[in-house]
Amino acid sequence: MELSRLAETVTVADVPGEVRLPKYLRLSDGIMQAIETGELASGERLPGESELTEVLPFSLGTVQKALSHLAERGAIVRRHGSGTFVADGPSQLNDLWHFRFPDSDGQSLLPVFTRATGVERVETGGPWTAFLGDEAFHVRVDRVINVNHEFEAVAHMFFSGARFGDLLSMPSADFENCNMRSLLRERYNEPTLRIAEEAAAETLPPGIASALGLPAGSCGLVLHIQGYGFRDRPLSYQVVYIPPDTRRLELKLQNP
Repeated sequence: MELSRLAETVTVADVPGEVRLPKYLRLSDGIMQAIETGELASGERLPGESELTEVLPFSLGTVQKALSHLAERGAIVRRHGSGTFVADGPSQLNDLWHFRFPDSDGQSLLPVFTRATGVERVETGGPWTAFLGDEAFHVRVDRVINVNHEFEAVAHMFFSGARFGDLLSMPSADFENCNMRSLLRERYNEPTLRIAEEAAAETLPPGIASALGLPAGSCGLVLHIQGYGFRDRPLSYQVVYIPPDTRRLELKLQNP
């Protein structure tokens, strides 16, 4: 991509009525836009930092911060001694990003199997609404997570109804042992570039406790997982209910 064309894609002036963004976010947004439209192709080498500084109305510090921001989100790859390149494809979550239970050897991970129990339209209202946005409805995919045939957990994954409403037309069987994030990428070209996780010991909702064969009022580990797509746009919200167990859950830092 020509430097002059890249300069045209970067918004410098403030747009009336819009929130004023830091300069590094304006630059990273412009580069991301070029990647999304294909003007910057996978594997293409970006100009050096000094070259960008000469052509773009940004300081070296701003350019470096913008590139670091994109690298952290998997959009670009920085190779020491070679330069900065557009990622061959945004890194994808594998099946064990969230359900990582180490085996007794302390090295391998227990096998995990999923079973879809329902796909339905749900109304707004709940922690997923604050994250995904207040719209007419959301799509919820319900699954049971079987860990090494030792115990099961329950997962509810929420998506925007406006963007992913046709998930409702998919048979439940299509979600069996399915990597949901791969599905979003392949079906909608919506890769998950970053996640944020929170974990807490909570009283399980009555319906969840019953589904897990636990008495009402039982406590368990509850994970809240937020998935972000291009330009940190909210993509998915997952809640996972894990029963009490001696197996430890490994919360591994993910940097897609």
